[in-house]
Amino acid sequence: MAKPSQIDEVQQTSMQTELPQIKLDPEEMPVNWAPRKKWSSTIVVVLMTTTITFCSSIHTAAIGGVARSFECSKTVATLGVTTFLIGFATGPLLFAPLSKVWGRSVVFRITFFLFFCFNLACALAPGITALLILRFLCGFFGSPTVTNSGGCLADIWPQSHRSVPFALFTTGSSLGPVLAPIVGGFISQHLSWRWHYWVVTIISGPVYVAMIFLLPETYVTVLLQRKKMKAGIPPAHQSFKEQYFTHLTRPWVMLFTEPILFTLGLYSAFIWGILYLDFTAYPVVFRQSRKWNEGIAGLSFFGIGLGMAIATASSPWINNIHGVFVTKLGGPKPEARLPHLIILAWLIPIALFWFGWTANPSIHWAACIAAGIPFGISFVTLFLGTNAYLTDCYGRFSASALAANAVMRSLFSAGFPMFARQMYVVLGTPWASSLLGFIALAMAPVPWLLYTYGPRLRAMSKYHLWTASVLKLVRLNA
Repeated sequence: MAKPSQIDEVQQTSMQTELPQIKLDPEEMPVNWAPRKKWSSTIVVVLMTTTITFCSSIHTAAIGGVARSFECSKTVATLGVTTFLIGFATGPLLFAPLSKVWGRSVVFRITFFLFFCFNLACALAPGITALLILRFLCGFFGSPTVTNSGGCLADIWPQSHRSVPFALFTTGSSLGPVLAPIVGGFISQHLSWRWHYWVVTIISGPVYVAMIFLLPETYVTVLLQRKKMKAGIPPAHQSFKEQYFTHLTRPWVMLFTEPILFTLGLYSAFIWGILYLDFTAYPVVFRQSRKWNEGIAGLSFFGIGLGMAIATASSPWINNIHGVFVTKLGGPKPEARLPHLIILAWLIPIALFWFGWTANPSIHWAACIAAGIPFGISFVTLFLGTNAYLTDCYGRFSASALAANAVMRSLFSAGFPMFARQMYVVLGTPWASSLLGFIALAMAPVPWLLYTYGPRLRAMSKYHLWTASVLKLVRLNA
């Protein structure tokens, strides 16, 4: 039997039918905004996401400078990446529930400003301890920008038009960490390590201003509550404490009770862990083995970046595939997001084996860098497809699903760099990459398994059933 708090949420969605005098007008609904307003909001969301993810890996290029400046080991200096991502993993536990209560824009404005402040403090850090604490705070306050952005785009774009906006969001989330070592390599070669953080501060300032002026509130429940308050009708809902507790615990409940979410979360986390492991593994291959300088070694990530760009440019084609399978499956089923992933998932193990066995200095450097192209293609399409699948599957609960997914990704991304250097030195590049390749090979069937058994799993999911019932109610009252 559904809990009262859960029934309240479903009833709030149908409130427009129960209280038509205080329903949102069509032009007030984010999905009905003018295209110009939709795209300006989307671009701001993408820029915010890119800034945060750029900051997440910019520290990898500063590790050597930090170790020299504060006279610590490179392992300790590497903790700047780990602490950021631990903060990134814990932030959604606080701010995802708050975005449901206060709205997305309020949370964005508060947390992005604090991210800006703590990143500025990183540039002025007096010691390694202070730097690691400040990196944690940067990740903690930067996390809502990324974890809530998917829900923000889902508020704005109907399901049939989400492929391109979500592709841009995915590119911002994934290309940011790849661009940072490229830019950071040249900064390390010519400037102090502190300039890595000055650059992020310079970028985040204008992005924050754009967010203030171009990104309004998008969460329909909060918009409706605000309209009721203006009309002098306090909306009937739980107390703040009850709401917060419900939204705080839901991501964890969903993660460990929803097989779809746990499986995709584990798969996504492993792929993201490999990406952040590469930020430590690539210097071993290109700086130590091939003797490249810092700036040129950063260019080794060009292959991954090119693959990500190809995947983004392919988003209209992916959208067409989605349309074909929507028709084939008899409606906009979540599984329509998966067919192309069944093939592209195999590019991850291929890329890992390719990279590992072409890393020897006797083999031309282009062969090794080119291995990043299939990885980048598969990485973006998998991230885009899994986020879209979770959004379609869980509807109004998608923010909680995406938050749980983000926590798992961040924990894996925080842990993988800590053993990357030792693994690649002890095992050697060929076998270290092959070890990851065998694990990726075992996980590659995940999209096919969900395409085949997803409908059966969704039929047992109470969150999906609630979402489906709400959508049915909305259609009946449309």
